[in-house]
Amino acid sequence: MTKLPVLLHQNSFAWPDDWLHFAGWQDLAFAGLGLVMGVLLLIWWRQQSRRWYTIFAGTLLMGMFLNVSSYFLFVVPPHMAGCPAVCPGRLGYPLPFATINLDGETRLFLVDFLLNLTLLWLLWLGSTVLWRVLSEGVELSFRSRRFRLFFFLIVAVLPWALLPRYFNPPEINLHNDDLRISINARRAAEITYDVTGLWIHRLAVEDIHYSPLQVPSIFGGADQPRAQVCLRGYTWFYIPWQRYLITLDRTGVTALSMQRLGLDGTCWE
Repeated sequence: MTKLPVLLHQNSFAWPDDWLHFAGWQDLAFAGLGLVMGVLLLIWWRQQSRRWYTIFAGTLLMGMFLNVSSYFLFVVPPHMAGCPAVCPGRLGYPLPFATINLDGETRLFLVDFLLNLTLLWLLWLGSTVLWRVLSEGVELSFRSRRFRLFFFLIVAVLPWALLPRYFNPPEINLHNDDLRISINARRAAEITYDVTGLWIHRLAVEDIHYSPLQVPSIFGGADQPRAQVCLRGYTWFYIPWQRYLITLDRTGVTALSMQRLGLDGTCWE
């Protein structure tokens, strides 16, 4: 007696491997709602100005500029912390859209790239609406040139410059003891070594390495690991500025030293 083949029908549609990696169907649904909101904002601009198409093109161009810039500025390198093996890194912000492996090879995903572009475009388009409402509220067209310059710096420039103060940069996902060690290292960088302040606004964890302590065996605990935490510092306008390598003792509580490193390569080279 021959057995009939069993046909298993799974998903009727699947994205190509090179199109989508980070986002899910919920992200696509929110992107659809965002596009509807963008159309409504453009309709509002069309009622306010005959040059609404200039607003559309300008905000889209700025969104594309920030999207491409995030590919180079917001880098989460391949890491071992929080992974059973080496995890690939990711590029892009606020939504990642590319991966990077240990060899430095990157892979960009089109749908993720377009989703991040949509989000950045909506941020710029919404900002223009806010700026227009505030300028009308203070009757900017009747104000002096000095007041206009001050208004531009406070309303249009300063909020973007202070973004690191309010939003976390991309970093690796940590749990359990790795999370505890990263918190202690960040606290040591901020309080003990005064890294953050007027210039460096935010620190992101890039990776954690463990190495044995170099102490005489009579003291014991020579094989217990000590943690080295690599942090990336961001300054105004979310520009990455420098890396900081914090070395903790065997308990992962007390900071032993800190090194300032460049952005090229890795912290372990």
